[in-house]
Amino acid sequence: YGDAVYTQGAYSATNAKNYADTALYYKNLFGDVTMSIVVAPVSSMVIDNPKITSQIPNQKAVMSNMAALCDPSVNFVDTYSEMYAHKDEYLFYKTDHHWTARGAYYAYAAYAKSIGFDPTPLDEFDYVLKNEYYQGSMYQYTQDERVKSMYDTVDAYISRKPHTMTLTTRQGTTENYNTSVVSFNNTYVAFIAGDNPYTHINVPDNPQDRNVLVLKDSFGNAFVPYLCEHFGNIYVVDTRYSDFDIKTKLADAGITDIVFVNNIQAANSPAWSRLYLAAVGVN
Repeated sequence: YGDAVYTQGAYSATNAKNYADTALYYKNLFGDVTMSIVVAPVSSMVIDNPKITSQIPNQKAVMSNMAALCDPSVNFVDTYSEMYAHKDEYLFYKTDHHWTARGAYYAYAAYAKSIGFDPTPLDEFDYVLKNEYYQGSMYQYTQDERVKSMYDTVDAYISRKPHTMTLTTRQGTTENYNTSVVSFNNTYVAFIAGDNPYTHINVPDNPQDRNVLVLKDSFGNAFVPYLCEHFGNIYVVDTRYSDFDIKTKLADAGITDIVFVNNIQAANSPAWSRLYLAAVGVN
């Protein structure tokens, strides 16, 4: 539509309830933690043509329905309102199904406020222009020749707080970085070096007794670097590739916060609830 490819939202009451119940299971399993759900809207949220919007799911309504299914002890973050207030900004790529770093920023801002933090203003991050001619996943998905004439900009906003990142790759090797936005890649993979089984980010200047566990799909990659503003330790698990019991591995990590970060389609599919439960030994 126009000069971009847009992704539609999705809703399944059954799957959304399973997702909400999975979050509650994690809260009960880990005990005294703040359990949050951050659902990423997808790009069709910014379309304001009624001829289009009347034919696709209303993501605001979907998120409202999802929030209503959550136990009161689970913090369902209103990412939609924060992002929609900035819908005329560059929130989503035209040629890729992900949100941009700016889109992820507004979700971070909503999350931070929901748990009592003051979001760091965007102009207090270090800005890096990674790529002016990015072409993402949408040609592969659509095979539409029009997509070949579309380009994106990959921007990054990096915390000024010194931090280190250690990750375990899918091949089982360990890699170390002094940033959460890597320099070796200028695509969406730059954010936390893409999808890896296990990542640990340490921010020495933040309280070392406020530690967050992030369970995520690839939308979480652009979200995680902003957490360097607040948490001493950030543990990131992508359960599509991990093969360990999360509770056992992080038993001594002092987890105080847990957050699920999934796009709206993933959160309304059965797959992610199964993955999250299997990662703590529930079949």
